[in-house]
Amino acid sequence: MERPRRGFALAMLALGLGGCRDAPRACYVTGVSVGEGVPPQRLEALGLGPDDLRRSALAAFGGARGFRAAPAEPSPGDRRCRGTISLLDARVRTSSAGGTPQVEVLVSLVAVPGDGAEHWREVTRHAEPVRPAEDPGTTLRRAIDAAAARAATGLALALQLAAKPDAELVRDLESGDPKVRDLAVQALAERRVPAAVPALVARLQDPDPEVVERAVGALAQIRDPRAVGPLIELTRRREGPFVAQLVRIIGDIGGDDAAAYLETVRAGHPDPAVQDAARRALSDLRRRPPAADATGAHR
Repeated sequence: MERPRRGFALAMLALGLGGCRDAPRACYVTGVSVGEGVPPQRLEALGLGPDDLRRSALAAFGGARGFRAAPAEPSPGDRRCRGTISLLDARVRTSSAGGTPQVEVLVSLVAVPGDGAEHWREVTRHAEPVRPAEDPGTTLRRAIDAAAARAATGLALALQLAAKPDAELVRDLESGDPKVRDLAVQALAERRVPAAVPALVARLQDPDPEVVERAVGALAQIRDPRAVGPLIELTRRREGPFVAQLVRIIGDIGGDDAAAYLETVRAGHPDPAVQDAARRALSDLRRRPPAADATGAHR
């Protein structure tokens, strides 16, 4: 499958895909709570308390472009956010070769804008080597600080992309940064933008497996028949549970091509689980009323 031409996104813009959105204002983080994660008793054993996690979160938000850690009450017109940090996991890892041990953490950071908008969550894993003669608790704090900083940067990027018009998000699908591509796919999926389908189909060949999975999810949400052929092609490059998931998505999208494919898979796929997924998807598809196209005619 060919990658989309450079002019694709510009053509979308010329067609007026999506409306203009206001540039995002910095969000003042007025407070941080500590969410569920590592039990308090274990935190205490690690030499940490809730205030340590709050300080890490506030420092992370304060260092991320798009957020400000408010030392005082923001002005009435300022945008406000509440944050939540959770330490989901913390462990010491040593290699079998006896190398330098590392402290690995899994940190969740959430930002909830005060204007009632949907909350944003970023989960980041980070490992820090234990330095010579360093207390493991010091390494742990450094790992949490680094993970929280990365998570805050990801949240700031997500908020920035959420403010973009659809055409700019389509352009971002070709970004050299997989994180930007991933967030652009998510935003287009939430908006269910049919005009983005060709660009999302191109992401089915993305070098980053996570972006591929996000693109599959986005096409599943948009449910445009143009995605059926490329999704069928993707099943030929995958195995096991992922193929069964694709089969169900193809059935959800529907159409003649989807029905023909499901019949073939149901009758002869070597994996019984995939056969069963096709059988169920085909049964659901046959029970649904015909979908109407843009002209109102049924297909």
